[in-house]
Amino acid sequence: MPNPAENYETFMVPAFFGPWADRMADRAEPIAGVSALDVGSGTGVVARRLARLGAGRTVGLDASPAMLDVARAAASREGVRVDWHEGAAEVLPFGDGEFDLVTCQFALMFFADRAAALREMHRVLRPGGRLCLSVLQAIARHPLYGALDRAIERRLGASGVDQIFALGDADALAARVAAAGFRDVEVEPASMDARFGDPGDFIAGEIEVDTAAIPSMQSLDAAARKDLVRAVTDEMAGPLAEVTCNGQVVMPFHVLIASARRA
Repeated sequence: MPNPAENYETFMVPAFFGPWADRMADRAEPIAGVSALDVGSGTGVVARRLARLGAGRTVGLDASPAMLDVARAAASREGVRVDWHEGAAEVLPFGDGEFDLVTCQFALMFFADRAAALREMHRVLRPGGRLCLSVLQAIARHPLYGALDRAIERRLGASGVDQIFALGDADALAARVAAAGFRDVEVEPASMDARFGDPGDFIAGEIEVDTAAIPSMQSLDAAARKDLVRAVTDEMAGPLAEVTCNGQVVMPFHVLIASARRA
């Protein structure tokens, strides 16, 4: 059975993380020749995009060895060169002013100390260097995930799904970035539909992804995930039917993309 990090790559990257990585790269241009760091890289889709677009040096950092194993394999398949590092966003293992560009896609909400992580991103950028990060808007804008969050909480007593949407206020996000020392902070709302395959596999795929990405759910073993999938799938039949069209799960995702420069 694939591990959660492999499912993260095969289930979520084509439908969700990949298209948003393209949007991130568009916002971060120009890329050719720059030294780029992707923080909270997961399986590395943003870092791989940057490398493919001609970044002079591309580095991906994540705290999860399992995610990095999948990232290395994917980069090798794609024939792109990325320097992968295991480490914490709050204590980046790089020198001051080492990068022209820092990206962070859908990861800031998971860091134990978000303010420290943003300060570190600021520190490793050269003067005038660019930050580009994205987070999801509030869970209220993603009703299927609100229902999923409640269903998991009923089964486990707690759910980490709401963590994914914890930084969904644009003004608060801009203030966080500015407080880390950045200037020219802009936060742009953006929306895009994601299309997932077989609705019957959707809940299982989501729970596999969540156990890979959400720290509070990473302790679930294979048996616990299987039990959770069975129970939650039954409860989610109605909400899932509402977003199923022509045999696919089709949902809009609402995102905030923040850009800024080091002072």
